[in-house]
Amino acid sequence: MNNLNDLRSVLRGRVLTPGDDGFDQARRPWNLAVEQPVGAVVDAADAADVAALVRYARDAGLRVSAQPSGHGATGDVAGVILLRSNFPVLA
Repeated sequence: MNNLNDLRSVLRGRVLTPGDDGFDQARRPWNLAVEQPVGAVVDAADAADVAALVRYARDAGLRVSAQPSGHGATGDVAGVILLRSNFPVLA
């Protein structure tokens, strides 16, 4: 996977990669029977972070999978950036 240090520099939210404290917990879905071998987990701070993540992934040729609650997990996420957003969504 590409070096994600650049991603850390463009986001205000947390970026976790394999080997970081908390990575295994952050990548774990609600359904513990599903293994998610993602390349990184991003906790977006706000909508601007989401937009920056999408631009970064597009430019780097990476995929992003949104999974804000840990539901909807699949095993088809090898190497992707898993987006977890904890900011409130306004209707």
